[in-house]
This record gives sequence, structure tokens and C-alpha cells, in this order.
Amino acid sequence: MKRTQLAAAVLLATGSVSAFAATYSVTPLPLQDTARNNFARSIDNSGKMLSVAQLEFNPPIDAEQLEEDTTFFDQFGESLENEDNARQGVFTDVDYTTIVNYLLSNSTSTTGQKLASYRTYATDTQDIALVPGLDQVTDKFDDYTQSVESTGRDSLNGNFIVGDSTALVVLDPYEDEDGDTINYTYPESAQQAFVQASGETKVLPAVDTTAGGFSSARAVNANLQVAGFSTVSFRDDVSDAVDTCADDETRGDRSEGRCLYTIYNGEFAVPRISSYFINSSSAYLPSFVLLSEVNATIWQIDVNGDVISTDTYPLLFEPDEDDALHYFTYAYDINNQGIAVGEGLTGDRITITRPNSSGRTESERVATVFRDGETIELLPREENIISQAIAINDENWVTGAVLRSQSDIARSRLFVYNLDTQEQHYPDGFFVSAGVTANAINNNNIVVGKADVDATSDTLRESAAFMYNIDTEEFTDLNDLVSCDNPYELIEAVDINDDNEIIANARIKATNKYVTGVDVINSDGETQEVDTVVAVKLSPLANGSIEECEVPEDEQPYERKGAATGILALFGLFAAVFMRRRLKK
Repeated sequence: MKRTQLAAAVLLATGSVSAFAATYSVTPLPLQDTARNNFARSIDNSGKMLSVAQLEFNPPIDAEQLEEDTTFFDQFGESLENEDNARQGVFTDVDYTTIVNYLLSNSTSTTGQKLASYRTYATDTQDIALVPGLDQVTDKFDDYTQSVESTGRDSLNGNFIVGDSTALVVLDPYEDEDGDTINYTYPESAQQAFVQASGETKVLPAVDTTAGGFSSARAVNANLQVAGFSTVSFRDDVSDAVDTCADDETRGDRSEGRCLYTIYNGEFAVPRISSYFINSSSAYLPSFVLLSEVNATIWQIDVNGDVISTDTYPLLFEPDEDDALHYFTYAYDINNQGIAVGEGLTGDRITITRPNSSGRTESERVATVFRDGETIELLPREENIISQAIAINDENWVTGAVLRSQSDIARSRLFVYNLDTQEQHYPDGFFVSAGVTANAINNNNIVVGKADVDATSDTLRESAAFMYNIDTEEFTDLNDLVSCDNPYELIEAVDINDDNEIIANARIKATNKYVTGVDVINSDGETQEVDTVVAVKLSPLANGSIEECEVPEDEQPYERKGAATGILALFGLFAAVFMRRRLKK
């Protein structure tokens, strides 16, 4: 269902349109023929955008591995449209889709081909280019293996792209004690931060690279400083496990590489503060990371993408010597003054009551600033349950979210804070108890993200993309600033550049397709429409004006405090509905 301009008439009547009087045009990124869904990641000042494609069409299939190293044909052979052809690598639309779904659902199996669910593309709305991460071109496919999940997170003038990548999946034949050969397949290491410069990808290594280490790159500034985080130490358990894998007598009847994989395997995602998190055992962290300390890390790179120096920022506190819990500081963004922001654990536990749940004990997390070698807590802890800083601009405005209780239920709320003046604001969203998620801020002091639009008691509420102007204190639904016949429902604004161009996630009905990209035809000979998420670019129209759209009865405006007059988005709704797992923020 397309949202019309619910508040357009109110905005025009009150005259509170100032900086937002221009409408926006909406352009989908050219990835609809590449994947079923694609998600917005970033837009830089050159207009270059990054988008993560999910469930790409026509992935390469290794028929030999499928037959020899999996149980696929034993399980599903008789149900295929043409089993004999499938064994030879010739697939119908239906069989191709069945095979790909099988491989995706068996990504952690010991043997067999591995396929990535997500890969990143760079685009300017015309052309697209794969951001391969640590993937490689092989003779077998005469192309990339598509076994590597790459998440591009930020770019500089389209020339430097930073992000995270799983390692290349290797084929490791091993002859066991019975003389049988097992063709192990697994990624060579845990997730690694990377930079792509002039088309070449280079790893940004962790400080402690035991078992390969773990690292994540989140943002790059004009001085080629890359902000993120990495492992700086591990508990002895990890070193002991590595030693066990290196010893033929202690690792068991398996290859050393496969043994090491059992140490570092697992998926990593950073939860927003609207989600439950505890640092002793978390679905967001593999055990490898839980046995480490992770610190905010700044990599200084040169024009070739080579690391010149690496700086890390410590924890907010000094753990007791016998404290074996996992602690971290994370940097999510960095401005051109070299000031980074993010979050860190305090070492304390707190009880939080979230929607549709009773109070649960969680790890306390707080927004942090990283500058001049120091980790500094940003906000008054007594005013917030937990907090998280997400972005900073060159005016030293920081934005993110705090968790505060409304009627004893904790939901995220937007904050903006100026490091120079200590000025701070906690604007409401579209209504007083609305959950708000900030994603980015530009140098025009405009914040974008997503905010609840329905005042229900549900854990997951419908959301809309918003824009918040710090200078005018206007909180605006971006759906109100596009044409009335726009077919895209803007559910989250992900990034904004200094030309006020925005990359956003939008929901739209699209024809259901097989993994080949061919339309699915039902028994009545008709196509089927399904909800799809696509990334779109919003471009300001210099001579535009807000349209006063007719609002259907079933789309009547929700009640807003003061309308839009000076009041106060990898992965929550679409992560739950559309994605197998995270879309990393």
C-alpha cells in the first residue's frame, strides 16, 4: 500500500515547510534484474551509492559438487522436474530455484558448494558494479564464486569503498582414517574489514589476528581514515584451540583448516538498541568473538588502500583481572576532523522492559566519542536506559538513539548532540511514543532514518522514512515530499549526502520470480505480486512544491504532536519479514 502525503495539507496550512518545501523525485536503483530484493547502504557526495542485493538471480551452480558432496539428489531427486538433466547441470526454472534454496539453507554444512545470500553493488542509478569483497574469479565459473558475502558500508567519491566481507570459501580435500576423501568447504577466516581502492580489495586487519582475527570497517573520511572495530585480544581458550588444531594427534580425524573453522565460524551483527543484547551469550556474536575484546579501530590508509597506521580506543572501564566476559567499543562513523562515534559497554547489567515482554537483564551500552586517544561517554547516563551514537558530521553534531521508557515500555528515541556547544535535543517522532532510528547526518545538519507510524503495542510497527532538520526542528515523513502517484512506500532513509540526496529503502509490489529471473506463473496462468524491498534514490527538485494529495479513508493521518511544526529507519521490519538474517547496520 502506497502512503500518500498524509500531512501535506497540515504542512501547507501551518507554513512549516521551509527547508523541505522542495519535493523529491524517486529513482529505483538498477538492481531489479539482478536480485529479488536490494537494500540501501550509503550515498557519498559524488552521488555514488552502495546497495546490498539479496537472493541474486542465476547464481553459478557446481553440479559435480551437488551430486558428489551433498545429499540433495537423495532427498529431492524424485521431486525434480528433470533429475537427469539436473545432474548434468541443466536446470528448469523450478529445479534451479529448488537447488539454490537448498544450498542457501545448508550454508553451514561440512561439504558442498556455498552460496552467499548478500552481495554489494555500487551504482549511480545508471550502471552497476559488483563490490566483491574477498571473493575471487575462478576458472570453474569464469567469474566470482559468489560464495562471499560482502557488505559495503561507506564510500568516498566512489573511489574508496569500505565494508565487511566473509572470507573466500575453499575446497579442502581430506583423506580420513578409513581412506575416504571428504571435500570440506568453509571460509578461510572470520569476517574481515576491507577497503576497495582503484578496483583492488585489501584487508584491514584486526589488531590481534589469532585464528585470523575479526574486524569491521564502517566509515571512511576525506583524510582516508577508516573507522570500525577489531579484535585486540583473545582469551587463552582460543590460543589453546588453535594449538589443538595444529596437532595431528589432538584435532581428531579432520583437516587442520576444517578444525580451525570450528573456532572462528559464526555470524556477526550489531544490534540496534531497540533489540535485546547481552555480552555473555548472544545470537548476534559468534563464540569466537565472545572470547575476545573488541576495540574501536581507526585505520589510516594511503591512496592505494594500504594501511599506514592503526589506532585503537580502549574500553570505558577496566575489567577485573578474573573477569572473562566479552567487552567492546565500536566506532560507526568518523568526520573529517578525525572524531569518531559509536558505543561501548559499561560493564554493568540493567533490566529493560521492551514491547510485549517482561523485564530482562541486559548489558548496558552507551554512546561514545573516540578522539585524541580517549574513549569518552557522550550522554548523561542517568537520563537514559542505554544509548548508541551512529553518525557525526563536520559541524560536530552527533546523532543516534537513546532508550527511554514511555508508560514503562522502552523504545528508541532520536538524539542529536553538539560536541562543541553541548547543545542537545531529543525530538519526538510522529507521535510521543514512536520508536525512532537515526541512520545518518549530513553537513547541512539533516538527520535521516526511520520512525514508527502506527501507535500499536506490537513489537514491530509499521515505519516510514523521516528527515529531521536540527536547525528548524522539523521532523518530516519523506513520503509527504514525493509525488502523489509515486508507487514506492518509503520505509527507511539510510543515508544522505551534502546535496541532500537520500538513499532509502522502499516497499513495492513486484512480480514473483524464479531464481532464473523468470516470472512465476500460477495454475490460472497468471503472475503473482509479492512485497519487495528495493533501494531508491531521492533527489531534491529545485522548483518543486508539496502536493496536496487526496487521502483515502483507510489512510487517515495518525495524530501528530503539533503536526510538523518544529517537532520532532541490514537489515528491523524488513529484517524480520524479508531477510534470513541481518542486514548489518
